Amino acid sequence: MKDIEEKKPLKKKNLKIIDHLGTYYATFDGSQLWKIEDWLFKLLKMCDGKKTFNQIVEEISKSSGLPAEDIKIALKPVFEELEKFGFIVYV
Repeated sequence: MKDIEEKKPLKKKNLKIIDHLGTYYATFDGSQLWKIEDWLFKLLKMCDGKKTFNQIVEEISKSSGLPAEDIKIALKPVFEELEKFGFIVYV
C-alpha cells in the first residue's frame, strides 16, 4: 500500500459543497449537512485526483510561507478523517 504522501486524493463526486452567505456546508444528499471552514473548502478543491498529498502540501507551503514538514504533520490526520467520513478517496 502506498504511503499517504504518494497517494492522490480525490473529492468524492457525490460530495456537494454549498456556499450559503459565505458559510460552507458539505452534503452527500441534502439529508445531513456538515459545516466546514473556509480552509477545508479550499483543501477539498485541491483534491482533484491529479496532485499527490505531497504536492498539495508543497502548494500550501508556497502560498502560506509555512514549512512543508509542519503542514504535512498537521494535514495527515485531516486527510485520515476526510477519508474516514467518505469525503475523499485515493486514486
